[in-house]
Amino acid sequence: MPVPFGEPEPSDALLSKSVSSTRLRAWLTTRLRQLASAQRIQDARALRNEFSIE
Repeated sequence: MPVPFGEPEPSDALLSKSVSSTRLRAWLTTRLRQLASAQRIQDARALRNEFSIE
């Protein structure tokens, strides 16, 4: 999956951080939440299968 850097933009002098690094951090946070959610779904399925009474 490609990382959406977008077009380079000027740095924010107050924070000494570039806008693209802020966007990258936001993208990574969103992606990690998606992966965590998917993992919980997998964990729930594994537990359901483990304790299935069929």
